[in-house]
Amino acid sequence: MATALLTGLVLGSIYILVGSGINLVRIATGAFNFAQAAVVMVGAFIAYEFGVERGHSTLIVILVAAAVGAVIGVVTEFVAIRPVAGKGLHGELVTTVGASTILTGLVVVIWGTEVRPVAPFVSDDVVSIAGGRVTVDGLVIIGVAIATCLGLWAWSRLTMTGLAALALSEDRDAATLRGVNVRYLSILAMAAAGAIGGAAGPIIGTQTLAVSTVAAVVILKSFLVLIVGGMGSFPGLLVGGLAIGSIEAGTVRYLGSEYSTFMLFALLLVVLMVRPQGIFGQTHERTV
Repeated sequence: MATALLTGLVLGSIYILVGSGINLVRIATGAFNFAQAAVVMVGAFIAYEFGVERGHSTLIVILVAAAVGAVIGVVTEFVAIRPVAGKGLHGELVTTVGASTILTGLVVVIWGTEVRPVAPFVSDDVVSIAGGRVTVDGLVIIGVAIATCLGLWAWSRLTMTGLAALALSEDRDAATLRGVNVRYLSILAMAAAGAIGGAAGPIIGTQTLAVSTVAAVVILKSFLVLIVGGMGSFPGLLVGGLAIGSIEAGTVRYLGSEYSTFMLFALLLVVLMVRPQGIFGQTHERTV
C-alpha cells in the first residue's frame, strides 16, 4: 500500500510539473498550450544527449534544457498562439497540437523511436519510507513539483506581473485598457513555461526515460488534473495532481492497469457533475 501511494505521488508530481506550465500560460494569455508536454519530452532527450552521451554535469544539462525550452516556448507563442489569440473558439487547441506533433517529429528524426536512458538526477537508489519504497529521484520530483506549484502561486498573487496576468485572464480588453502589455506578458509566460518544461525534462526523464511517445500520454493526464483541480488554480493543480496520481497507482496496483483510465475518467465525470469549474476553480458572475 505504501509503495503504491509513493508511486502515485511521483506520477502526480509529473502531471503537476507539466500542468504548471499549462496553468502559467492559461493565466497570462487565456490560451491552452497542448505543446507543453512535448517541451518536457525534448528536455528529457537533451538530458540523454548532454548528460549520457556527452557526459556533462547535471547543472549544464538543466541550463541547456531550460534554454531550449524557453526558445521553443517563444517560437510557439509567435506561430501557434498569437495568430489565433483573441479570436474565440480556442483555436490554439489545434495550433498547439500541431506544434506538439512537429516537436515529436523532430525528436524522432534526431534521436529515433528507441527508448533512451537518462542519467540519475540525484540518485537512483531506492529508499524505504513508512514501509514503502521509492527512488531518491522520485522524492526529488515530488519536492520539485510542490515547490514549483507553490512558487508560481506566490508569483500570481504577490507580484505585479502575476496580478497583471490574472487581470489579463479575467478580461483581456479591460486589462489592455488599463495599460497591461498583453504581448509582453504572453511572450514572457510562454518563455517561462517553456523553461520550466525544459528543465523538468531531465528530472521527469529519470522516471519515464526519453521516449518520443511520452508527450501524448502525459498531456492527457495533465489536462485531466487541471480540469479536476480547476483551470488556472495552482492549489487545485497541486491537490488534483497528487490525488489523480495516487488513484491511478492504486488502481493499477489493486485492480489492474486496464482499469486505471476508467477510474480516472469516472472521477472526472463526477467532478464535472458536482463542481464543473473544478475543486478549486472559481465562477465569475457578471451583471449585464
